[in-house]
Amino acid sequence: MLRKITAEDRREAAETLDDLKATLAAAGTALPSTGIDWHCASVTGVVLIDLGAAPTSVVIKLVDVIRDGVRARRTVHEQQPWRPSVGLPVTLNAPGGAPLDAEVVAATGRLVTIRLAQR
Repeated sequence: MLRKITAEDRREAAETLDDLKATLAAAGTALPSTGIDWHCASVTGVVLIDLGAAPTSVVIKLVDVIRDGVRARRTVHEQQPWRPSVGLPVTLNAPGGAPLDAEVVAATGRLVTIRLAQR
């Protein structure tokens, strides 16, 4: 019965472990003894991913990768949103079309009104 109840959790754990391994491989590293603790799942109903032990060199590489990811996320979150001012010239770039020159005529909160330049 417990096996049936944890089926979705076991599938999610297997997919997550595969994703972890692929991501680490893309970063040029691997945790050598990762796995899923199937025994714990069958006894407690809790599916655990065991990250295992790793040599210091691998953990150093892993810390570097995580640190780079944290910095990248901070950079994205710290970027200020674009706040155009009235009169600012802008260019609209439509996929496959020619760029269109325009001018900001109003900007309130997240709503920006532009006027296309006469051609």
